[in-house]
Parts: sequence; structure tokens; C-alpha cells
Amino acid sequence: MMRWLRSSLPARAGLAVILIAVLALASSLSAGLIAWFSQGDAAAINTAGSVRMETYHLSWKLAAGATGEEILAITDSLQTRLNSQSLKAVLEDGPTTALQISYGQIQQQWNEDLRPALERGDAAYFQVQALSFVEQLNHFVDLLQRQSEQKQGWQQVIQGLALFTTMIVLLLGLYELQYGVVTPLKELVDATQRFRRGDFKVRVNHQSQDELGQLAMSFNAMAETIEDSHRTLESQVQQKTLNLQQANAALELLYQSSRSLATRLANAEGLDELIRRFQQRLPGLRLSLCLQGQLQAPAQQLLALHGANIREVCASSDCATCQKHHKASPQTFSISNQGSELGELKAHFVDGHPTQAWETQLIQALANLIGTSLSLKRQREQDHRLLLLDERTIIARELHDSLAQALSYMKLQVSRLQTLMRRGEPIETLENVTAELREGLNNAYRQLRELLTTFRLQIHDAGLVQELKDTAEEFSRRGECQVHLHVDALAFQLSASEQIHILQITREALSNCLRHAHAQNAWLQLRQDGETVRLIVEDDGRGFSGNVDQREHHGLKIMDERARSLRGQLEIVSREPQGTRVQLEFQPEFLGQKTEGSVT
Repeated sequence: MMRWLRSSLPARAGLAVILIAVLALASSLSAGLIAWFSQGDAAAINTAGSVRMETYHLSWKLAAGATGEEILAITDSLQTRLNSQSLKAVLEDGPTTALQISYGQIQQQWNEDLRPALERGDAAYFQVQALSFVEQLNHFVDLLQRQSEQKQGWQQVIQGLALFTTMIVLLLGLYELQYGVVTPLKELVDATQRFRRGDFKVRVNHQSQDELGQLAMSFNAMAETIEDSHRTLESQVQQKTLNLQQANAALELLYQSSRSLATRLANAEGLDELIRRFQQRLPGLRLSLCLQGQLQAPAQQLLALHGANIREVCASSDCATCQKHHKASPQTFSISNQGSELGELKAHFVDGHPTQAWETQLIQALANLIGTSLSLKRQREQDHRLLLLDERTIIARELHDSLAQALSYMKLQVSRLQTLMRRGEPIETLENVTAELREGLNNAYRQLRELLTTFRLQIHDAGLVQELKDTAEEFSRRGECQVHLHVDALAFQLSASEQIHILQITREALSNCLRHAHAQNAWLQLRQDGETVRLIVEDDGRGFSGNVDQREHHGLKIMDERARSLRGQLEIVSREPQGTRVQLEFQPEFLGQKTEGSVT
């Protein structure tokens, strides 16, 4: 029972409330019972007093000589009062009490002395006995008063004890409330506020077996758990922060390397430097890059890079005995691009711990970057070979269509001249043939110079707009023709091939304006109309005629070929009121229309 009271705060509080309620109820019940038992005492005292007064009344009537009827009436009244129920009610405690004895003596003296004296009419004897009778009544009243006072005393004692006990219970309750409830709660609130401010080392010192003690123990256990979790989380956050910093540094390295590899071709020195810097971003990481030269056939020899300026050329069978990985089994990442196996990247940590997920992703990203850079290098080399072949084809075609035809014409003329000389033709005929040979030679020389100018032409960093401005200024300086330029700002970037074709067509059209049209003004416009790019070259010269010797206008054929290379349309018409209008329309490669031509 006591253990249960010590372990339950509500039980102790309930017990205190029950005790106070019981004491209050007991005090009230005792007061009620004593009042109920004492309710006839006052009536008895009053009745005894009235008997005494009636005795004095009889003595006075007897002395005054009252009639027998008056004496009889007073005697009956006294007898009635003496036998009243109020007097008998206080005599029920028992026959041996002092109050019962005193009442019996009063009855005895009345019945044996006073009442017979009245019946005899002996007033003198009555008055003598009346004094002792009154004394007996006084003694009876005194006993009644003592009995009533005794009852009141018991009531006061009971109420005093109840009040004292209640005060003791209240004092004990206040003590228990102060030291068992208020102080622990205050300590708990203070600890909670300190804990909320981040003081995870705070603890509650209150110890008891009740609910507050259990709450304090639970709070301490919770604080210890949270402190351990916070300590663990701090260490994890520090580790994650370190990992994120390393990953960020590795990603920054990958980004910078991707930009660098996009602008220059990958080589062994650059890849070795990339591996070395990547290993610095992830301390303890060791990488080995094994590259194979052939794409289709199995590699007989591999180039191994370890990020330490150490290059090894070894066989593929040497990987199992490689000293770089004899202490740990490395994780292998394939170096590939678009289904082509280019090599392998082997990775392990010096301390032997397995790679985490984020480390694996970074190493895989490095492998993908290396694969992309190697594939880009090979693609650029392939594009360069194709470009060289294409340029050689274009040069051969241009030489065949221009210079070769002119030389063939001169060869025919030389054969004709030899035949005429053997026939002994006149000098005038021979001079005509030599004049034609000279004209053919001049045309061949002019076409050679145009081809050299074409093959030397290139677009500089300033872009197509600046090249068009320079071309307009060049042709304005070369002749009396003033070139007026208007170029729209395009919404996209033209490819190098498209820019070269536009520039060559422009130069050929302006050259025709100077050499054939004898124009004073030329207008050069480059505009964008929706997805169509339009190049317009106009002049105010003598105009264009369809009956023109193609040998003198070989450039028109080249212009038409360039327009077809752009998958565009070239239109040459007369301009009103005079002059020629050359217009080129095409859809740029950037918008999805690929060109067939190359830079020439």
C-alpha cells in the first residue's frame, strides 16, 4: 500500500482529499448528533425551573390564604410539569446516573412530603419542606446544565481534533505539492526551455517513484537519445559536407575538363593530367586508364595511364598481374561511346573501402567524359579526313571545269596552228590562231587567279557581317562602282560552309558588276524572311543578256553550283530600269536543312 502511494502522485492527492472530506463529514455528523442528543436539555432545564416557580407560587398562595380550588389547580400544574416528557427524555441514559437519582429524590419528596401536606392543608409543614425541595430542584437543574455542557465539550473536542487533523493533512499536502510537484515541474520547465535553446546536455535531478519522477527519467532518457542522435547527425553532416565538397570539386573538374576537351583534342598528357587532378579531388582514390587503339579487333597492346606521369604500354593479359591493383580488387568502368569500346577505367581506394554510390557515379561520369572526348577526337579526325577528301574533290572539279577546259582549248588551238603551219597557210591566218591562243591563255591565267583567291578565302572570328563589309570596301576601292551594304541581324548562326558559299557568291556577283556590267552603284543585301535567308546583289550597269559566251562567264556556273550546295535557288534577272539582279534564297542548316557543299 505504501509503495503504491509513493509511486502514484494522484493516489496521494486523492488520499489527502478523502481524509479532509472524511474529517469534515465526521465533524458535521458529530455536531449533528450532539445537537440531536442535546435538543431536550434546554426544555428540561426550563421545565425544572417552572417546577421551582410553581413551588414558590404554592408557598405564596398558602401564605396568602388562597382557596382550595386555586391550590388544587397549582398543585395539578406542578404535578403535570414534574411528570412532563421533557424531564423524562433526559433520564433515558440509565437508572444509576446522578441525574436519575436526583430526579427520583425530587419525585419521592414531592409524593411523600409536599403533596400530602397540601392535601392536609398543612401550610407550615409545606413551607418547611419546600426549601429542601427547591434545593433538590436547583441540584437537578445544575446536573442538567453539566450534562449539556459535557455534550458541548465533546462536540468542541471532536471538531477541534478534526480541524487539527485537517490542518496537518493540509500542511503535508502543501509540503508534498511544493517539493513533490511545483519544484519538479519548475525544474522540468527550465530544463525544457534550455533544451529548446540547444543545450542538449541538460538533465533533470528530481528522483522519485511517482509520475513526475518517471517523467524526469523519461526526459533524461529522451535528452540522452537526442544528444546521441544530434552528435551522430553532426558527424554525418560533417561527413556529408566533406563528401559534397569533394563531389562538387570533382564535378567542377569534370565541367572544366569537358570544356577544355571540347576545344582541343584529347591526348595522353591531357588524360593523365585529368586523372591526376580527379584523384586529388577524392583523396585515397587510385585510377588506371587502359586504352586500346583499335575499335573492332581485340586489342593486343594497351596504353595504361595512372595519373602520375607514368605511361605503360602493356598487353591485355598483364592486367591480372598489374602491380597498381595487387592489394585490392579494382572496380572496372567501361570507356565506350555509341557502342564502341575504347578501353577501361579501373578504380580502387588505398584504404580498401568499397566505393559509395556518389563516388561510383562520379567515377562513371569521368569514364563517360573520357569516352566522349576520345570519341570526339576520333570523330574530328574522321571529319578532317573527309574534309580533306572533299576539298581535294572540289579542287579537282574546279580545275577540271575551268583551267583544264581552257588548257584543252589551247591544246586544240596549238594542234590547229601546227596543221596550218604545215599547210603553209598565210601569216594572217596564223596570227588569228595565235590571237585566239593568247586570249585562251589570258582566260586560263585569270581563272587560275580566281581559283587561288577562292581557295585562300576564309571566315575570320569577326564573322560573316564583317567579311561582307570588307568585301564591299574592297570592291569599292578596286573600281569606280560604289557598293552599298545592308545586312539584317540574323536570329541564328550560319554554318561555316554557308558563310563561305554566301561570301563566294557575293564576290563573284560584285566581280561581274565591275568586269562586265560597268556599273556605277551596286547594292548588297542580306536579309532574313521567316526561315529563309535571302542574298541580293543589284547593280545599275548595262544589264544581263542570255547570249553570253560561257567561257567568259564561268563564274555563273560556279555560283549556280554553290546555290545547289545550299539546297537553295539562284535567280539572275534584269533590274528595272537598268542593271542586273542576282538573288539567292535558301533555308539554313540550323533549321534542319543540311547542305551538301563544304568550305571551298
